[in-house]
Amino acid sequence: MHRFEATKIVLEQIGNRPIVSNLGPTTDELWHAGHRDRNFYTWGSMGLCSSIALGMALSTDEQVVSLDGDGSLLMNLGTIATIGREKPQNLIVIVWDNEEWGQTGHQSSHTAMGTDLERVAQGCGIPRTAKVTTEEQLETVLKEALNTPGPWFIVAKIEETEHLPYAPIEPEMTLYRFRATFPRASTNPLTEPWRRSKKSS
Repeated sequence: MHRFEATKIVLEQIGNRPIVSNLGPTTDELWHAGHRDRNFYTWGSMGLCSSIALGMALSTDEQVVSLDGDGSLLMNLGTIATIGREKPQNLIVIVWDNEEWGQTGHQSSHTAMGTDLERVAQGCGIPRTAKVTTEEQLETVLKEALNTPGPWFIVAKIEETEHLPYAPIEPEMTLYRFRATFPRASTNPLTEPWRRSKKSS
């Protein structure tokens, strides 16, 4: 299974749900597969894709999809534990596992040496996990994940291929477009907590 074709399957299935994509080829291929305002592309933030998606899932009722990578996620395994602790039912994490760090010289990652990220997720208390190796399996599991409360953690084993051209690197515009797709809150509970407390009282 190749990441670009698998990414197309994700886009076909998720409708208008927001996506957070890992830096590098994952972001580039998502942009080429179907650029849209609800794609949150990341650059220069290796290890933080699923952490960002977790924060989003805790802040909205919408389902949020994280397209992460094995090499990136291995740099921040604590986010798997935090997902297992918080258990947001609206979070789906898909890990493109090519068993290497493809952008930095194709060095073998831990998953090539026996680390099983699905079992890590299970050990962290994530209730729904899967491992897929074909496009058909991915499509079947993703359909179930989109219709079943999570959190979900799906390891998709892929083969690395030639990288597509870089997507436009414009983090400010990505944030602007993405945020504009969500309803604007009348207050900010982080800077105006008294308004939240008054409303709840």
